[in-house]
Amino acid sequence: VATLRAAVADGASSSLLARRWAEILVRRAGAAPTGLLRTGNGFADLLAQAADRWPDLMKGYERRRELAGRPLTWYERPGFERGAHATLLVAHFAAHRWAPAYGTWTAAALGDSCLFHVRGDQLRLAFPVDKSADFDNTPPLAASGGQDRDLVAARTRHAQGGWLIGDRFYLATDALAAWFLDQTERGRKPWQVLRALDSASPRDLAAWVERRRGAGELRNDDVTLIRIEPR
Repeated sequence: VATLRAAVADGASSSLLARRWAEILVRRAGAAPTGLLRTGNGFADLLAQAADRWPDLMKGYERRRELAGRPLTWYERPGFERGAHATLLVAHFAAHRWAPAYGTWTAAALGDSCLFHVRGDQLRLAFPVDKSADFDNTPPLAASGGQDRDLVAARTRHAQGGWLIGDRFYLATDALAAWFLDQTERGRKPWQVLRALDSASPRDLAAWVERRRGAGELRNDDVTLIRIEPR
């Protein structure tokens, strides 16, 4: 394909509508002009545009709960009014106009969802986190209620590079990304494991995740993975 856009967002579990906020971020990132991914200020604008949709979503959710006879409870309301938070990673791939066997990519991230670039049997890049020990419980997050534009710009990380036919890119949320880096640091090749799962059914994939958790290799958290092979 000439261009491809992919995004993953990981909603904070403490947020009442974290999943909906993550969906808004992914949709907005997927439709945003590529230029917004290249600068911190542009990425801050993208998040502000997503946050503009939040008040209507809150009103609609509260109204549906009332119509269903399940109004917000007193203990839900503080979390509801705090809004939702999520990490966001966006990557854009473009083939060279005259030589489609190679091209360029650019990525932007707020938080600890990660992109991995594999060529041949080697990991070329881990972004924005490149050590398993660097994951913690307080990554920068996109807030549904909006946030300081300069702070978002300062915390957003950017990367870019080139790709060749046969390269593989993995976009993963933090639990799987931490496992990926830990395996790499142990001299293993986690991309081989993930590639073997390409034909797995959703049930088989869920079983694999549970086995990794049972072995203490994978933190008990939501797992999202996208694999991209430009061609």
